[in-house]
Amino acid sequence: MDIVKIAAMGILTAFCVLLLREQKSEIAMLVGIAGGCLILLSVLDYFTQIFSTLKGIADKTGIPSSVYKVVGKIISVGYIADFSAGVVEDTGQKALAEKIVLGGKLIIMVLSLPIVTTLFDTIAGVLS
Repeated sequence: MDIVKIAAMGILTAFCVLLLREQKSEIAMLVGIAGGCLILLSVLDYFTQIFSTLKGIADKTGIPSSVYKVVGKIISVGYIADFSAGVVEDTGQKALAEKIVLGGKLIIMVLSLPIVTTLFDTIAGVLS
């Protein structure tokens, strides 16, 4: 099970960071970031599976693939913003991490506008 590997990497990284934090705090931060990147790289295949499944659904339902692409971008922006904000917060820059989250939310809002507009147009067409 991949979750066991991911959890083990996280626990091992956290343990190493705790050991290094007292003596070499700058190296401890780098070890934490490296561990987070390794975990992220280990789950990239899952993103590929998700997007290929969404593409298959788009082909079967007749819903334009552009809708699924936008949804994929929205999900990606959310994960990237959350991951990078977590890394920045681990360095002690909580205010900067909050700005990253805010930026991610704004980008998600802008990316979702075409879907919301299409939804309202569809509803208005049905009601007419």
